[in-house]
Amino acid sequence: MTGPARAVLSGTDVHLWTASLAGRDGRPAGTDAHERFLSPEERDRAERFHFARDRAQYVLARSLVRRCLSGYADLAPGEWEFESNAYGKPSVHHRLGLDLDFNLSHSHGMCLLGVTRGRAVGVDVERDDARISLPGLVHRVMSASETEELRRLPAGEWKARFLEAWVFKEAYVKARGRGLSLPLRDVSVLFSGAGGGPRLVLGPSLADRPDRWRYGSVRMPAGFHAAVCVAGRADEPLRFVLREAPPP
Repeated sequence: MTGPARAVLSGTDVHLWTASLAGRDGRPAGTDAHERFLSPEERDRAERFHFARDRAQYVLARSLVRRCLSGYADLAPGEWEFESNAYGKPSVHHRLGLDLDFNLSHSHGMCLLGVTRGRAVGVDVERDDARISLPGLVHRVMSASETEELRRLPAGEWKARFLEAWVFKEAYVKARGRGLSLPLRDVSVLFSGAGGGPRLVLGPSLADRPDRWRYGSVRMPAGFHAAVCVAGRADEPLRFVLREAPPP
């Protein structure tokens, strides 16, 4: 199989694809079958990874993008061409004449791909046990309001809440197409108030409004946090669909 079965993607659909280096039986899955979908440049880059697991994750991620996108257009996985903006966010090359938008994230063998039609999208996935220096990161990337919310929690709950906020921040800045060039301390993801959140609050430096975006958690296998952010108003009937990518 070269990609997912032909999928219908309307302008109000947000498709979320997952793939993992762990096979369905929980054991590591080989990536040899994925390499044939990569471009020569991607295969060359894969060979330059020092650690085998990093190489395997890169190969899986690039295969996921190409195979899933082929489910929405009459292009084979190997025929896709990409370009990046000034901040490094990749997109389908304009010369292909397609209105598909996508965003990819991966962490410790887990990949998450968001696909939309003519609508900015950002995704992020992080493993729960990722090694982070919590005090240092809180100081650098959390707003005063987020830090205050953390301080109200028992110490044992700080890391989980930080990761929950972090994936939303990452999804937002990736949807904006500017990544970490945006000041993360001006992006607040708050969980206090009605409904327990998350609630997006944006500082003046971002020149943006929260009501331009729809965002939410993505249900992932145990051990991972993930979020999606997509351009859209609260009154738009967006449909979020989570799917596991088929084997190659």
